[in-house]
Amino acid sequence: MQKKNSTRSGAVSEVVGEMLMIGIVLILAAVFTSQLPNYLPSERSPTVTVMMSNDTTGNITLWHKGGDWVKLNTLKVIVANQSHASTFTATGDPRFTFVNSAESSSSVFDLGGNITVSMNAPLYGDEKVTLATDRAVLFSGVVSGGQP
Repeated sequence: MQKKNSTRSGAVSEVVGEMLMIGIVLILAAVFTSQLPNYLPSERSPTVTVMMSNDTTGNITLWHKGGDWVKLNTLKVIVANQSHASTFTATGDPRFTFVNSAESSSSVFDLGGNITVSMNAPLYGDEKVTLATDRAVLFSGVVSGGQP
């Protein structure tokens, strides 16, 4: 009779061992999964090559010449000098005009597209123009020329 008891306890110990192994695997999987976001790359800021032009009537045009596309609703154009600053966005501002290339969507600033902002006043030549998103400045330059 003693022999039968030892056989049963041997089977129980094998089941307990398997359950412990499964528990260890589950704990290690949970620890690895919780640490995984630390090893993923962070979201990068877009890189855009921009060319700026202006005319004497107060229009400033920013041309997309290469790089990443950017959602239009995240862009803002800031025109500032020592006496004032104006911010233009694509949402509801009639002085902000966007023309896209034939290949791109109308909601992204992509290669071949341009953004024109109308100051409704002559430019003096000391205005700093900045094209930015919420996370990064994509372009910064100074208006050339002066008042006619």
